Amino acid sequence: MIESVKGIIAVKNTYLLQLRDNKKNIYFPHFWGLFGGRLYESETYAKALEREIKEETNLVVKAKRKILSTNYSMFNLKKRRNTVYYECKILKKTKIILSEGKKYNFFPFNQIKELKIIPMDFVAIHTHYYKVNNYTSLYR
Repeated sequence: MIESVKGIIAVKNTYLLQLRDNKKNIYFPHFWGLFGGRLYESETYAKALEREIKEETNLVVKAKRKILSTNYSMFNLKKRRNTVYYECKILKKTKIILSEGKKYNFFPFNQIKELKIIPMDFVAIHTHYYKVNNYTSLYR
């Protein structure tokens, strides 16, 4: 099973997303998605996420709280995937230097609904958005 982690980085009611490369070896090529990646052996989800975001964006973040955990297999993925999503806090403001993907952008939630986005990443952002805005009645 593939173990991976993704970070939800929200700044002033916008979410940081990357436009993924359009390569065959990347799942959901040319979709918008969250930053993150696979865990190294014996690495925690939080540490893997902090490492991945630093490598991919140059941002120094702290994994603040777990938002969602998924365990799934999709038609185009040969292996099962376990992905944990964390809300991240930016610890050090630095210039974003993209090392993966075509580009990045910050989007408000209402605009994200219109993007070609990785489905599970949208579910995680949606969950975060409603938790942050205290729409708890939706989950009762």
